[in-house]
Amino acid sequence: MTPRAKPANLRARLYTVLMVLVLASTALVVRAVDLQVVRKDFYQGEGDARYLRDIPIPVSRGTIFDRNGEPLAVSTPVESIWGNPQELLANPDQLPVLAKALGVTTADLTERLVQRKDKEFLYLKRPVDPEAARDILALKIPGVASERA
Repeated sequence: MTPRAKPANLRARLYTVLMVLVLASTALVVRAVDLQVVRKDFYQGEGDARYLRDIPIPVSRGTIFDRNGEPLAVSTPVESIWGNPQELLANPDQLPVLAKALGVTTADLTERLVQRKDKEFLYLKRPVDPEAARDILALKIPGVASERA
């Protein structure tokens, strides 16, 4: 072999290395498309499940004082009682008990429920002090719940 002579299989080696690089690049591109396009929703959901959290943060307004330090406005915690008219009308035997707990007549409560029978939400009473709300919820009437206002 002379100094200027090239090996006979240099072109074949170059072609082989080039094909290996092209195949590796193609495999990486295919995998990237698979992860980022095809399975995007799956991995987005997995990431959200690990990262996002619904943490309720209870808040209350602060007391407002005058210049002498006397309270002008004091926040009082209250709740709202709401119900699902469809569920409540499905259990008419519970309506008198609920009406008594709410301080209304059974006829008035039934009338309000019938007016909103196609809805799934109706405020039954608000504002309600937390103790009264606990008493109403203790009746365990299906379709009745409360929320802090």
